[in-house]
Amino acid sequence: MNLLVFEYAVNHLSRLARIIAKPFGNGLLIGIGGNGRHSLTKLASFMNSAQIFKIELSKAYSKNEWTEDIKGLYKNLGLSQQKITFMFTDSDLKEISFMEDINNILNTGEVPNLFT
Repeated sequence: MNLLVFEYAVNHLSRLARIIAKPFGNGLLIGIGGNGRHSLTKLASFMNSAQIFKIELSKAYSKNEWTEDIKGLYKNLGLSQQKITFMFTDSDLKEISFMEDINNILNTGEVPNLFT
């Protein structure tokens, strides 16, 4: 079985792998659907032995579940010291407060008032 990877994809894959390999590395991938952002991120995470964390949405998913998911993610990161790739798409955005928390994570690395 042969795998054909275009030079364009390899360039983006190397950027993603470098971001994931850095301590406190983060990135924001923007583009139209079907360009392979999801697949390349999964491959880059695998290359760096990083687990993938993605929230599981339901009809009743609210700010409380979001807070518990982010708490669990932070506890997992802090206690086990493992690499984790947090994948969040625009379809996961159920409340605008989720975007505020993502912005805080990208800018400062923490969510205000997450833990008492």
